[in-house]
Amino acid sequence: MTIKQEKINDITLVTLNGELIMENTHRVREAFKKILMEKGVKALIDFDHVPFVDSSGIALLIEIVQIFAKAGGRMCLCHVNKKIIAVFEITKVHKLFSIFDSHEDALRSF
Repeated sequence: MTIKQEKINDITLVTLNGELIMENTHRVREAFKKILMEKGVKALIDFDHVPFVDSSGIALLIEIVQIFAKAGGRMCLCHVNKKIIAVFEITKVHKLFSIFDSHEDALRSF
């Protein structure tokens, strides 16, 4: 998995490329720890190139959204494919995330 970060005003756009599975969660967790240490309390995760999320990936996303909330921040997701959204809905975690179709819609929500 590759993780790319860029700043758009005060929002950190995190673009993931690859499966969000147990083998990759530690790298994603570390990336978000750095974002929070840099006073970045707004993040948008682009899932355009994430074909699959396993249970450890879901657990990580829950952990990250809770950490952002405790820090007074917010995390959104965009470009999430229908299979992943279905998994989020089955596990009821879709209620924890703000999910948008595009970067523009997500950025406007902040």
